[in-house]
Amino acid sequence: MSAPPTSARQTTTVWYNRPDQAPPDTTPADTPFGTREWATAWTRATTEQILAHRHLHLDDATYAQTVSFHLTPGGGSPCWNLLETAAAMATVWPGTVLWAGSPHAEYGGASTASPAIAAATAAKALTLAAQLGACAVVYSGLNAEQAGLVHRAVPKRRQSLNLTTAVAHTRPLGASLQEWWAATPGRHRRDLRRQWRRGTDAGLAPAALTSTDLLAALPQFARLAQATTSRHRTPLYNADLFRLLATVPGAVLLTARDSAGNLAGGVYGWLHGDCLYLWAAGLDYSHPTARHIYTWLITEAARWAIGHGATRIDLGRGNYRAKKILGCTPHPLRTVVHLTTPDDTTSTALRELSTRLGRQAATYLPPGTTW
Repeated sequence: MSAPPTSARQTTTVWYNRPDQAPPDTTPADTPFGTREWATAWTRATTEQILAHRHLHLDDATYAQTVSFHLTPGGGSPCWNLLETAAAMATVWPGTVLWAGSPHAEYGGASTASPAIAAATAAKALTLAAQLGACAVVYSGLNAEQAGLVHRAVPKRRQSLNLTTAVAHTRPLGASLQEWWAATPGRHRRDLRRQWRRGTDAGLAPAALTSTDLLAALPQFARLAQATTSRHRTPLYNADLFRLLATVPGAVLLTARDSAGNLAGGVYGWLHGDCLYLWAAGLDYSHPTARHIYTWLITEAARWAIGHGATRIDLGRGNYRAKKILGCTPHPLRTVVHLTTPDDTTSTALRELSTRLGRQAATYLPPGTTW
């Protein structure tokens, strides 16, 4: 007998208290942000004020996956607070918020395997949000197709907002550093190569740290990362967070040390599949190589990734100008908000936030890019 059509299959849903209690997913996570290890780290993280967390396993007989939810105070997510700061807006949330995943995750989408799974996730999440007293369920880091599924997953349109709040940046690596340079925009290539050479001539040496070596370097790197984000008025990281996320498969800290052994900078991320995801940077702006260090680190990260079989590099969100110069392709990321009750004030504030962020990004996005 042939299998029933997808629309006829029943989607079963079960809540779990911890990610590791849920049955295995049938498809490996597309990105490090969809792994069980990522979800587990955020149950213990202190940078976001996690008030509660639950983990929903969904199975429609053809696809099984787990979506993690974390409850925070309205102003309890530094990553979201950074968006509000960038848009020169006060906290938009009138109460606690239930996040699907974490706003620190560049990509989401764990609830978008099918319309049925999106609908089942939305229904369960809104019920949980109401039980926990949250004003909204937020799904961030979605592409346009994923956002459309989640946006349409609730019956009342005014409960759902489909916004753009960030841009991811990726580019192919090529098979060698020569191909990396060849794909770098010509008008910037000479200057970028000069910065890289100057960093090397100044004595910078690369090291890719994993496992115990990574953990040993985290306190020093965390201080640089904290100082880097503090320049944007919103501290995002601490050493404890980096330690927790070191359990995510593929974790690597790519560092630059000078001839005296001092840490001039580093980038923290994960080699996942064929892509190196760079997630956090820490730079010593007082170091003599400060003008060159970011370009030098990215170049050496590209060289390392090529040597380890990667074909793509993901440079994360923000810092539009630097990533445009490096030749990255921008990918607008959408955020879908399901309000637990209709709220015109919050809806208006969220749309204004998206509009202001879009104006800031427009200078660096190709003509015709949909925000």
